[in-house]
Amino acid sequence: AWEPLRAQTEALWKTCVETVKAEFDPQNPELPELCPFGFSTSYVDEGFDATQETLYTSTIFATFPSTKNIEDMYDIEDKFDRGTSKISGAYDTQDENFNELFQDSVLTRDMALALASAVIVALAVLVHTRSPLLTGIGLLQIIFSFPLAFFVYKLILGFDFFPFLNFIGLFVIFALGADDVFVAVDKWKNVRLDHPSASTEFVAAEALPDAASAMFLTTVTTAVAFFSTAICPVAPIKLFAIFCGLLVLFDYVMCVVLVFPTLCIYDLSLQRSMGGQPSCCISITNCFRKSGGDGDNENAKDDASREDMDGNGEEQHSLIHRALLMYFDAILKLRWVLFVASAAAFGVTTYYASTLELPTSSDVRLLPESHEFEKSYTWRQKVLYDQLQRGGGSTANVIWGVTPADTGDHNNPASWTTLELDSDFNAAATDAQKHLLGFCDDMFEREFAKKVSVDFECAINRFDQWLVDESTSATPSQEYSSNCGGAQAVPVAEGDFDACIAAWADKVGDTTILSWEGKVRIILFPFSSRVRYDDHYDDLDSEWNLIEDWMSDKNDEGPDAVNAAYFSSQDFWWYDTNGQMLTTAYGSAGIALGAAAIMLLLTTRSLVLTLFSTFTIAYVVVSVTATLVSLGWTLGFLESICFAILIGIACDFVLHFSHAYATLPGEVSREERAKYAVIKMGPSILAAAFTTMASACIMLGTIITFFSKFAVVLVMTVIQATAGTFIVFISLVLCI
Repeated sequence: AWEPLRAQTEALWKTCVETVKAEFDPQNPELPELCPFGFSTSYVDEGFDATQETLYTSTIFATFPSTKNIEDMYDIEDKFDRGTSKISGAYDTQDENFNELFQDSVLTRDMALALASAVIVALAVLVHTRSPLLTGIGLLQIIFSFPLAFFVYKLILGFDFFPFLNFIGLFVIFALGADDVFVAVDKWKNVRLDHPSASTEFVAAEALPDAASAMFLTTVTTAVAFFSTAICPVAPIKLFAIFCGLLVLFDYVMCVVLVFPTLCIYDLSLQRSMGGQPSCCISITNCFRKSGGDGDNENAKDDASREDMDGNGEEQHSLIHRALLMYFDAILKLRWVLFVASAAAFGVTTYYASTLELPTSSDVRLLPESHEFEKSYTWRQKVLYDQLQRGGGSTANVIWGVTPADTGDHNNPASWTTLELDSDFNAAATDAQKHLLGFCDDMFEREFAKKVSVDFECAINRFDQWLVDESTSATPSQEYSSNCGGAQAVPVAEGDFDACIAAWADKVGDTTILSWEGKVRIILFPFSSRVRYDDHYDDLDSEWNLIEDWMSDKNDEGPDAVNAAYFSSQDFWWYDTNGQMLTTAYGSAGIALGAAAIMLLLTTRSLVLTLFSTFTIAYVVVSVTATLVSLGWTLGFLESICFAILIGIACDFVLHFSHAYATLPGEVSREERAKYAVIKMGPSILAAAFTTMASACIMLGTIITFFSKFAVVLVMTVIQATAGTFIVFISLVLCI
């Protein structure tokens, strides 16, 4: 009994869908009469007319659009039916209010997880230095950089807009700041290890300039890498990059001002403890020592001696150095194999990195695809209703009389431009009127433009018809009689045109003809474009260039008074934003590599070493980018921010190795220099790598996709920077 009815219903729906898809008009979305009563385009997906099956459907019910009503529904949303094993359901409002409410609810939780990463950094610094004093001052160094950077950002540079993204810079600087602490401490302890009986003044004179030089190299290069992203005109990304660059600079200043003097205090306390027991604040090992008469002094001497040799104790120091020596011996034997593998890896990753694409949609999604509210969004894109809306395009305008100027603050999205009138525009000229009259007919013959409604006519054409009607009327209107000088059609006498068309526009309520002080100042010709802001970038790019080329040709053939027309649409804002982000990604990477090369050349005075280091940094950037491509990432808004972080951090590790390699005094072989760099800087880099990855891994548990993507980029950058430093760079200096 059901089968014949089902077949009949499917056939009727199939015909309905075919007709709707063929005749859909976004300005008149009423369904054809042949569609059955109660049918909605939200019931089926786009391919129903071909398969007569639907995988996605949507049920819509009306709600009161009040905030309280939406929040009440959100509170009971978890009680809604989710379907069975054969069908799954997901809920949200048309405006994604549930999605937004959920994001607000988990943001605090995710921020707490992000802050927990700072705790991991603190613990890692404590373990590495074994000094609560050095750990505390190191954290103050990092924390103080934030208000100092904000002072310059706000009061000196004068940026009023402070996007939420800038707070992410705090987590970036925790990772980079910990690296500075590790370098300063290890430089000091390496000198103390080589000169166990030297005075604190001697150790400071040897260690601190070397540490300051090494950190200055990485600080300037990393800051420039962040600043290079400021070429992006997208305000949140630009200001984020500038703020991160300021954080890096002030972290260096605070390290010199705070950590360096603290190292002197730390060393003096250890030297004095040779005759007694230092405070637990100086060395954490003293907090667990049992006191007991004369043995305390001997224990203190032994402990201080161990601290002189290595802040982590003799056994641990020997272990990490033995491990690094074994690693260096292995890489020395396999250097040619690793060199070939590095070159091949660079070539492969460069190819895949070059395939990085812009997103298929300009929507910025903040929840993972597996979440119910994100499923609701994704599934809704599949139903016929949304496909028709997307295919319906958007409204654009051809504009005369206004220059495409932006007089607002480009660094503040809340600052809008003033209206800049085109002083050369004169629609009253006879040849200008003729050009405008034929413009619309020509435009609507083009494939890129459709009328905004079935019976739409541009204002100038409706005005022309009005003149015809009024001039043949036995009782013309007062507006015509008083202003038009008896004109029968366009063109109107130049002296009468402005008053006549302004009177007509006022009479019919037309807002596309705008006059001021008795002269037509602005004319708009609206049309329906085939694309929307959430279409694929390539489609938007193709459509933009098609319209732009046609507009250029029309302006060339038009009279001087009306040859500065252009078209505009809010939907193309996203197109321009995405294009700028892609350009920025490549441009900032090039600037960062150039800055790193210049700094290395100035400090090492070796062109070969500069090339090796620049190659290694490039490897880090392209290898991470290739990994992100393999994960299915595209260069959207969130990814562009992460890319700025990638470029900023990619330089750090290899510059430390390069600096150590170049600063070994005397005429020594490349093997000895490479070994020196691995042994002296290896512990600091490994500690920084472990600290950064451990803190980033905590953020992988966040729900908001930006935090999780930030963590992924951080982890991948540290992994590839470590591999690039210990494998690519070392194999290069050993083989070439």
